[in-house]
Amino acid sequence: MKTSQTRRQFIGNTSKAAAGIGFSMVLGPRLLAQSKGAKEKIVLGLIGCGGMGLHNLRRLMQLGCEVAAVCDVDERHIENAVAAVTKEGRLAPKRFKDFRLLLEQRDIDAVIIGTPDHWHALPFIAACEAGKDIFCEKPISQNFVEAKAMLSAARYFNRVVQVGTWQRSVKHFRDAVDFVHSGKMGEITVCRAWNVNALDSRNSNIGREQPSAPPAELDYDFWLGPAARRPYQSNRAHYNWRWYFDYGGGLMTDWGAHMIDIVLMGMRETDPVSVTAAGGKFFTNDDRDTPDTLQAVYQFPKWILQWENRFNNGRGLDGGRGASAEFIGTKGTLLVDREGYQYFPEKEGNEAPAKFEKKEDSTHWQNFLDCIKSRRKPASDIESQAKTTMLCHLGNIAWQSGKVVRWDAEKQDVANRGDVKHCISYEREYRKPWKLKTYKA
Repeated sequence: MKTSQTRRQFIGNTSKAAAGIGFSMVLGPRLLAQSKGAKEKIVLGLIGCGGMGLHNLRRLMQLGCEVAAVCDVDERHIENAVAAVTKEGRLAPKRFKDFRLLLEQRDIDAVIIGTPDHWHALPFIAACEAGKDIFCEKPISQNFVEAKAMLSAARYFNRVVQVGTWQRSVKHFRDAVDFVHSGKMGEITVCRAWNVNALDSRNSNIGREQPSAPPAELDYDFWLGPAARRPYQSNRAHYNWRWYFDYGGGLMTDWGAHMIDIVLMGMRETDPVSVTAAGGKFFTNDDRDTPDTLQAVYQFPKWILQWENRFNNGRGLDGGRGASAEFIGTKGTLLVDREGYQYFPEKEGNEAPAKFEKKEDSTHWQNFLDCIKSRRKPASDIESQAKTTMLCHLGNIAWQSGKVVRWDAEKQDVANRGDVKHCISYEREYRKPWKLKTYKA
């Protein structure tokens, strides 16, 4: 379920909204964009204190940020986050279980959203309403419609948003994309992206479990939030949530958000003509409902993108490592992953990219802080990441529907929506009392 407001309706309703919990933040001093250049340190709030949320918090603390509050529905995660802050010699942040209370804190400039995917959209839109800038983990949403709603909210409230697709800020990925842009590969008509896992990898078997009582420190009903009510199983919750369509999108969105993103950057095109997909559960004998084997083909006007994920073998295409992107041109083939890139010239003498120097740094997180102050577009801005995320969802939608998904570039939506609107990766029914709000500038 969703509600929609225009800008005029929103302004007219703010006095009424300010009386309710979770809505008083709409009158905050940063409702409209303003420069924070005069403020020496940026104050953060963390929503979702698990793996990547805590990782991003540590990165931003290293760059001098203060931490005012942390929020999670699991008390263990809250304690871990508080310990991480105090270990750096900082004051203990406030603790919240309800993200709406954290967003009411007026001293917070920006929030990190590190929740599971099914809990990205609601805190994101509420943070936009509250005038907070946002560092959001990838993929930005659990489904296609949420991604569009998040993009609209960020535009409406003019927020700075950095998405956690940090590969965009890594030099050798940038160099690889620049080489594609140089034209030295000739005409590129085929691109590939993938994530492959050996049978003995961490992700290959989450087991089978019977429903049980959730641990006392976890508010499981709040953890489910807008998702359908399901009995608690430990292999549905922390980390493993990504293997269930109720909460995520499997490898298609979890890693497509990284590797398909690199292809789209290189090709400078985000509007396919159509998408088809095939796959299933062929190797994993466990409780997940996302496919362990999936191939999706994105037809663009003059090239195609092939996506592949699987769990039967750890060898990537062309000998590439576990997760890679590949550009196949008339003059050569470029394969890039997190270790570097490889170039295979079609003929001897074809120009190859310069040698790369691998270097780990905090460029992506520093870029976010710089853009909060300058109000410029970050490296992984919401505009481009919404498009990448929507394309990843289209792969799952094609598999779920068994249909050819046709794309309407003008409407930025599925042209044959009647064939796919029942798919959970397109849109889901929100469990009461949660509602997805949409804004139209």
